[in-house]
Amino acid sequence: MTHAEAYDLLGPFVDGDLPDETRRRLESLLFADRDLAWEAQTLALTRARLREGMGEVVASDAFRARALARLHRDNPHLAAASAAAEEPTQYQLPIQV
Repeated sequence: MTHAEAYDLLGPFVDGDLPDETRRRLESLLFADRDLAWEAQTLALTRARLREGMGEVVASDAFRARALARLHRDNPHLAAASAAAEEPTQYQLPIQV
C-alpha cells in the first residue's frame, strides 16, 4: 500500500468502515509513519469535535443581506424574478400583534 493510498483510506479508517485486512495493513503503516498517524489522529479529533459541538448554525441578517445582494449582482436574471418580493417576508415571524 502506497502512502497516497493509505492517506485516501484515513476517512474510512477513522469511521471504522474498512475491512479487517485493510485496517490491519493501514494500522501497521500508521505505526511506521509519524506524519500519517498525525493525519489520522487529527481527522479523528476533528470529526469528534464536529459531532459533539455543532449546534444549529444560523447566519446573521447582515450576512444574509450581503449574500443575497451578491447573488443578485452576479446573477441579474434572478434579480428580476425576486423584484416582486421586495418585502423580505421570509424573515418575519408569523405573529399577529
